[in-house]
Amino acid sequence: MIYSACESYNSSNLIEKIFEFKIPKSNLPFKSKILPHGNHSMTFTYKGLHKITVGETLFTAKDLIVTGQTKKSYLLNIDEETECVGIIFHPSALYKLSKLDVSTINNKHLPLSEFSKPLYNILMPFFNKMLSGEDALKALEELLKKQPLHINNHTENIDLALDIINKRGGQISISDLLEQIPVSQKTLETKFKQIVGLTPKRYARLFRFTLLMKKYNENELKFKDLVEIYNFHDGSHFSKEFKYFMNQSPRAYFENESEIIKNT
Repeated sequence: MIYSACESYNSSNLIEKIFEFKIPKSNLPFKSKILPHGNHSMTFTYKGLHKITVGETLFTAKDLIVTGQTKKSYLLNIDEETECVGIIFHPSALYKLSKLDVSTINNKHLPLSEFSKPLYNILMPFFNKMLSGEDALKALEELLKKQPLHINNHTENIDLALDIINKRGGQISISDLLEQIPVSQKTLETKFKQIVGLTPKRYARLFRFTLLMKKYNENELKFKDLVEIYNFHDGSHFSKEFKYFMNQSPRAYFENESEIIKNT
């Protein structure tokens, strides 16, 4: 498997990274569990076919697809050589670009043209150029700068909530958010789900878990230390949370770690 990514440091809060993903014949068949990460993504597969299983639903990913929020891990199966390039968006970016309720594509991997034909028409010329690395990132950022964004008081409040959650490592309550964001709890939860795809509580819970997994995969700390740092009460609490997101026990996962999760 070949995976590479370029992170964006642009302050526009639209793109987090661009990535390239290739599976050569020597790695076939390829099977991996994918960890949800609280972001929408788009993938243009210009060679091969991806089979994605979410729960009991099978999606086939070819050409340009958009991936909605997923509450739990899902499976990726590849049986032929594949090459693709993709975008990981800031959590509120897809709403700003499409002006659509992004919760409607939760747990789905759909052709972008089915979700937003205007956005498909904007992005397809970029993907057809088949750029890579820093060139692709720069070209995409320049393209998106020219697009009208749907920004109002609600998107600004949700971006503020996202920033607070991220800075706190997901360890924050709704009441803490409401002390800093001047809206009702119902408005915050409704708009957060419309703009991000998840409720603020579920997003914070997922962010904390994925941050822990990232730190572990980067070998920054031992797992037992991470569990304590990220405020899981004990091993039993973490095990329950792990099973919720990964659909398997920590022991089962760590006996057969997924290569793609360690690279995304």
